[in-house]
Amino acid sequence: MPTSKNTWKDLERRICKQFGGKRNPLSGQNSGHGTSADCIETKYPEFYFEIRLRKNWLHHTMFRDDVEKPAKKEGKIPVLITHKKNAKSGALVVLRLEDFLELVKNQNKTLTKNKHREN
Repeated sequence: MPTSKNTWKDLERRICKQFGGKRNPLSGQNSGHGTSADCIETKYPEFYFEIRLRKNWLHHTMFRDDVEKPAKKEGKIPVLITHKKNAKSGALVVLRLEDFLELVKNQNKTLTKNKHREN
């Protein structure tokens, strides 16, 4: 069954809001916002956000079964890194959005502290 347009648009709105931005209403080459990214005017202009919604993703299953469960037992943040065989670069990092937001927030606090120390 196809996904309703409102379902994925609502997902884009919710995620963009978490990054302090908003959904790009015309994402794609004709957006008129200088980017084809799904999120615009975020607190993190260095990131290009592309949001996808599907019923199933293989890496979600792999993350849940192979990474999240053992990480939880050890009290650690689960991180899945995938890499194509024989590729020189291009490894991908997968982690929960909540964990990513917390890491970014903490990184910004550290950068702000260091700037204040320099002055």
